[in-house]
Amino acid sequence: MALFSERPPRPTIDAGWASAQARRPDNQDRCACTARWAALADGIGGYAGGAAAAELAVQAATVALERGDGNARAAVTDAMARANAAVRSGRRRHLELAQMGTTLTVALAAGQGLWTIANVGDSPAWRVRGNRTDLVTQDHNVAAELLWHGVINAEEAARHPGRHVLSRAIGIDETVQPSVRNVDLAPGDRLVLASDGLGAAVATATLHELLGPVSDASAAEQAGYLVDVALAAGASDNVTVVMVCCVASSIVALPTHSRRREAGRLSVWR
Repeated sequence: MALFSERPPRPTIDAGWASAQARRPDNQDRCACTARWAALADGIGGYAGGAAAAELAVQAATVALERGDGNARAAVTDAMARANAAVRSGRRRHLELAQMGTTLTVALAAGQGLWTIANVGDSPAWRVRGNRTDLVTQDHNVAAELLWHGVINAEEAARHPGRHVLSRAIGIDETVQPSVRNVDLAPGDRLVLASDGLGAAVATATLHELLGPVSDASAAEQAGYLVDVALAAGASDNVTVVMVCCVASSIVALPTHSRRREAGRLSVWR
């Protein structure tokens, strides 16, 4: 009788990230991740301001995500509120950064294979499962608002100038209203958070096709691969990707590091 063969491998979460400046003079994206949570921000408000806003937002959000007491929805909502307060405080303290703000997308493990996703702005997140890619966030920009209200169609929204104008952002208003959604992750699934530099350069609806050749790589390697694909496709904006992989085994590959981009990784038992 086999002692261990009938017990399936214990799933693990492998989380990693990669980022590159592309053609911009500075990188205003910021991100962080562990095996329990992920956060990504894309700053707005010009040189220094955008970077400062994104840094403040991610720092404040990750404190709330770390302290989450089991109510994932409350934790991600608190993360958004703390990030908004931090950026607004920074605007008051530094008048030269008074126009700064940022997008923010966070993900938090909610238990039983569920993750809770919240976003403000237009930094998207997708779930990659098998041969399909599903968008799991809502863009908060003028084009998306017009699309939701039926004023324009999807094809018009894709080229509407309002797609670059945010309707919600962290740090702009006194309160912030995130979009929140639960997503299940099964072994083999990947959760991809990205700044809009990725989607502007590659067809993100087909992420499953792009990731197919590197599906056995570590999360950081897969994130780096997407960044490199976007750069090769001529990305003009900063490209940052956070990858959360639900792995059906405790064995994961070590990451490689490119001179053109930064990368990070953490993998622990779930």
